[in-house]
Amino acid sequence: MNPYVLLGAGVLWLASAAGAFWYGTGVGRDGEIAKQSAVDKATVETRKLAMEGAADAISKIVVRNTTVQGRVETIVRDNPVYRDCRHDPDQLRNINEAITGRAGATGDSVVSGADPAQ
Repeated sequence: MNPYVLLGAGVLWLASAAGAFWYGTGVGRDGEIAKQSAVDKATVETRKLAMEGAADAISKIVVRNTTVQGRVETIVRDNPVYRDCRHDPDQLRNINEAITGRAGATGDSVVSGADPAQ
């Protein structure tokens, strides 16, 4: 076979491969543009429907002023009477020492008052 025929066939084959690649790339790009356009259109439509739904829901809100009336209850609590509290002798001695500033006897388990003269 003639080498020029083989060389020509090889060149034609390379040209056809390059053309196929070029065509395929363009088709792929066009396909991606079409997909993105469809996504954008769906996004716009969804946003429009969401806004219409929100406007519809807001228009159905009814404002009502309501006065709540109830009965008043009195709650009575028992407060402990602190004069009835008793301490053990050691605690009482420490408390009396803190109040008066001097050591003293335990007495009758009642906290002594502070001397205002001191």
